[in-house]
Amino acid sequence: MAVLLLAVFFFVAVFAKVFVVTVIQSKDLQVKALSQWMRDVPTDAPRGRILDRNGTVLADTATRYNIYVRPNAVADKQSVATLIASVFGYSYEETLEKISASASEITVARGATKEQLDALYASGLSGIYYGEDNFRYYPYGDFMTQVLGFTGFDGNGQTGLEAYYDKYLTGIDGSILTETDLVGRELEGGGRYYVPPVSGMDVVTTLDATVQRIADAAIGTAVANFNPKAAYCVVMNYRTGEIVALSEYPSFDLNNVPRDDLEQLFGYSKSKTVSTVYEPGSTFKILTAAAALDTGAVSVTDRFYCAGTRVVDGQKIRCWKAKGHGSIDFAEGVEQSCNCVFMDSALAMGTDTFYGYLQSFGLKTQTGVDITGETSGIFIAQDAVKNVDLARIGFGQAVAVTPIGMLAAASSVVNGGTLVTPHLLNYVSDPYSGEKIYSDFPSRGTTISAATSETMRGLLTRVVENGSGKSAYVAGYKIAGKTGTAQKYENGHIAQGKYISSFLGFSLEEEAPYAVLMIVDEPQGYMYYGSLVAAPLVGDVFEGMFAYFDVEPEFTGEEAEIVGEPFALDDYTGMSVTQARLALQKLGVYVETDGDGDTVTGQFPAAGAIVDKRNTVLLLT
Repeated sequence: MAVLLLAVFFFVAVFAKVFVVTVIQSKDLQVKALSQWMRDVPTDAPRGRILDRNGTVLADTATRYNIYVRPNAVADKQSVATLIASVFGYSYEETLEKISASASEITVARGATKEQLDALYASGLSGIYYGEDNFRYYPYGDFMTQVLGFTGFDGNGQTGLEAYYDKYLTGIDGSILTETDLVGRELEGGGRYYVPPVSGMDVVTTLDATVQRIADAAIGTAVANFNPKAAYCVVMNYRTGEIVALSEYPSFDLNNVPRDDLEQLFGYSKSKTVSTVYEPGSTFKILTAAAALDTGAVSVTDRFYCAGTRVVDGQKIRCWKAKGHGSIDFAEGVEQSCNCVFMDSALAMGTDTFYGYLQSFGLKTQTGVDITGETSGIFIAQDAVKNVDLARIGFGQAVAVTPIGMLAAASSVVNGGTLVTPHLLNYVSDPYSGEKIYSDFPSRGTTISAATSETMRGLLTRVVENGSGKSAYVAGYKIAGKTGTAQKYENGHIAQGKYISSFLGFSLEEEAPYAVLMIVDEPQGYMYYGSLVAAPLVGDVFEGMFAYFDVEPEFTGEEAEIVGEPFALDDYTGMSVTQARLALQKLGVYVETDGDGDTVTGQFPAAGAIVDKRNTVLLLT
């Protein structure tokens, strides 16, 4: 009986082992066996392309080939060495020595072309193998550098869209399998199997390569004329949040990433438009004006008096116009960008109300833009805000925002009150099935009423037609906007001679509902006002876009009054600032002054320059 039980036990044990091996472990064992008698050479999967909205390829993948020799599988080493040396221009002796080494596999060439690969395999010689190596390239080089981003040596995205949408762009690698014996020799009559790679998906963006070139040209003009530390230009559909262009300086060629210069790499690769904050200055007045009107704290007809300063909490705060604007109404205050009007407006709202609007404008949080590295604005803690702080925030000081956050917030003021999500993705496309995968970029809420938005469009149009934004005016088109000139701070103190010049403009044309934000960081020389530096550049961008989108001008007769006839500028040096200002205002041009003196010591443009009413004249005192 004991013998029978022992026999049954052994039978069950053997049966169980057979079951485990043949059923449970069968797949794993097959894989192990396959790995022993099959040589596996990986083939990289092509990375998906990045395209603009019109199908222009912005980032692509090309294939190179890596050539290997397995000495154990080479039947005629002399012939193989002769072939490789002739195809790649190598030394025969060195090649023969290399492929005669006692190694299972030797790499003899990397980055071979398809023609070189075909020449090797046409010989029919044994022991030569290849693997595919894909590399990323950018057809336009230094173009949308910070937006597109780049990949690492492993092919994975590191910055920009390459990183943000890496999971879609990355494919599945394939392999080339060859039957071999236990020592790695290819079996005579053995099979060779190709497991094809699966390409990554294409990312089709909202970007427009032509609009990008227009923005790049404006940035190029800024660099040539003002030699700034940096410059940015963003073009966005203010109704949908679709970004059609994003240009930044300085930059680099994506086909030659400066990996050996870490300072340049880190400094230039992130998009400053989303990853840095700046003090916006007067462009922020768009938000203050909208909030003040929306709450009813002020009305368009309310009157204010500007003597050139306001004293708040015992501190004297200056208006940009040292002599003051005198008695003006709110609409004139927006047009002339009077700091005192905006200080009073912020104080009239109070901290809690104003901060509530800043929250609604999305400035305290990230916008959700689909680029890596986004940050959010910086504000004084609400419970720590004093009246003097609130007054400064009203005209764009004591606050820091991201360019993309400022653009989105101001867009809501013009588009009827909808806070859009800025974005770059149009859709992801499967290259095999053609299926399109769309992502949703919902609005982030409402900021102001439609009625307030309509009023603000009218006020900001006046800025371009009559105020500091006249240089952005394009005859026959409706453009609204606001200039900005902000001093920079370093170590908690004003950095003398360092400014950020900006202009935020909006096309009110139905066929081209685009916002353009131009920022010029530290323009050199005495030309640093937004009206002189940034506004003309935005005008150039709009003019180029209207032509590209074939938006016909509509002339109403007002254009002649806004532009006027060209004339030669007089020499105003030696005159009092008051006299020169009055003379220029009679001619219909906008005037900026630099310095607190009473006498004009210089001017730009120079005497004799041909100008019209769109020009801004700078008087040096």
